[in-house]
Amino acid sequence: MMKTMSRIAALAAMTLALTPAAHAQSYEQALAQLTARFKAADKNGDGKLTQQEAKDGGMTRVASNFKTIDTDKDGYVTFAQLKAQLDARYK
Repeated sequence: MMKTMSRIAALAAMTLALTPAAHAQSYEQALAQLTARFKAADKNGDGKLTQQEAKDGGMTRVASNFKTIDTDKDGYVTFAQLKAQLDARYK
């Protein structure tokens, strides 16, 4: 019984120790995916996406939440605005 409890405690400690690293890796993967998708959708290479570019580029979440992401209300979203949304999700 004591041996089993020790194993469970050790497993729980390892899981807790690894959780931040796994979360950081997930963020890094999400950031890499966002970067690649942004570059692919930005057909004219101006560093910003219109709602139509987001839609045409397969970024459906961006297109459907465009008005929320476009915090400047200037008709386009920048990579910085999208990254800010990503950062808020991983806090």
